[in-house]
Amino acid sequence: MKLVSPLAGLALALVLVPALAACSGKTLADPSPGPDATSTATTGATATPTPAGTPGSELPPSLRQVLADAATARNLPPPSTLKAELVARSRLPALLESLLTDEDRRWFAQTTTLYRLLGHLRKDQDYLTVWQSFGSDSIIGLYSPIHDQLWVVHDDGATIDFDNLPRQEKETLAHELIHAIQDYNFHLDEVYESIVDDLDRNLAWTAVVEGDAVTHEAAYAKRFMSLASPSGRAFLLANFAQSSDVPPSIAREIYFPYTTGAAWIRAVVQEHGTTKVDEMLANPPRGTAFVFHPDLLDSGWQPEDVHLPAIEAALGSGWRKESGGQWGEFGIQNYLRLRIRSLDAVTAATGWAGDHYNVYVNGGQSAAVFRVKFASASDANEFASAQQNLLKDSRAVFSAQGAINLARTSDGNVTATIAPSGSEVVFAIGSSQDVALLAMQAIAG
Repeated sequence: MKLVSPLAGLALALVLVPALAACSGKTLADPSPGPDATSTATTGATATPTPAGTPGSELPPSLRQVLADAATARNLPPPSTLKAELVARSRLPALLESLLTDEDRRWFAQTTTLYRLLGHLRKDQDYLTVWQSFGSDSIIGLYSPIHDQLWVVHDDGATIDFDNLPRQEKETLAHELIHAIQDYNFHLDEVYESIVDDLDRNLAWTAVVEGDAVTHEAAYAKRFMSLASPSGRAFLLANFAQSSDVPPSIAREIYFPYTTGAAWIRAVVQEHGTTKVDEMLANPPRGTAFVFHPDLLDSGWQPEDVHLPAIEAALGSGWRKESGGQWGEFGIQNYLRLRIRSLDAVTAATGWAGDHYNVYVNGGQSAAVFRVKFASASDANEFASAQQNLLKDSRAVFSAQGAINLARTSDGNVTATIAPSGSEVVFAIGSSQDVALLAMQAIAG
């Protein structure tokens, strides 16, 4: 049921923090990955959210016109049926919770394991709780392909209706209508299901979906709304890092599609028109490298297929594989940026040519193994050096077992590394030194 968020099939609009939105042409309320929400509202009254699956209201004439205009701006036919509701912010958390599926919970749980090992989350944090904290403050609109329904979030106590929407809510509505148009033409839920467990490809596709909506929401506003400001909206979320228990690296990941993704899609549309965007909505690019390097789209380049051996037996009794997939250029950048300068992280990730990771669990123990291919041996060495700097800046305690270097960080995790082999880097992270060492020996020989 997911779409472009860590939650079942949703396309969202978010409030963007200016510092995080530097790559976007607008600091605006934009969509992000997250759960579905429902609400009941009659046109002309503030909506009261209802449980998931409750039918919404068919579009009134005023919204049908906005839909037609948004479809014109996007150059695609609009859906013939669609529902829309208003929802008060205080009801949003319960709404999002009500639409969590078992698959959503599985996705959040397995991503939590990986992100605790990488250092994005503390051991007392889980991705679902962090996401809910973020979404409660930042979501201002959402669309569900499963329900063919959109919701616009408003402040508590506000008396608004779809015939007299304030500017912010109308732009949010246009954003979500563009998601409905995408879904009608490209079946977003089906595409999502095919890539949900590939973190890198999923994020690249999310950048297409949300970048497209941001770009054409702006085109809609410029063409059909009076008094449009040149830079779009500026709805700021003050003291974000202090007021929400959301790690900066998680915030970067959530905002990436609406900032970097939007800048990318604007460039793609300028060069290729919307046809290339349509192609990528139906057939997602194979990683965030295409977002960072738009010239790759027409080059014929594809990431290398990289494989890892199964290591459950090497780890011992009770171990099982929990997840696996492609980490990607954004994943490497975001990992390195936990401790080292952004520019150094970007440089160290730029030579990425393909990778694979697997995560294994056994009760409270966990391990992640990575094999990363780079364009050259010098690129591999640059990443390895940056990773060592990250571990040093984390004040890790270093030791060695033969050719394997071990670094224990303050959270108790241990990163096992060896010298790069040509253009390839392998490493392992375990919840203990024994686990990290066994995992590394299993993949490195």
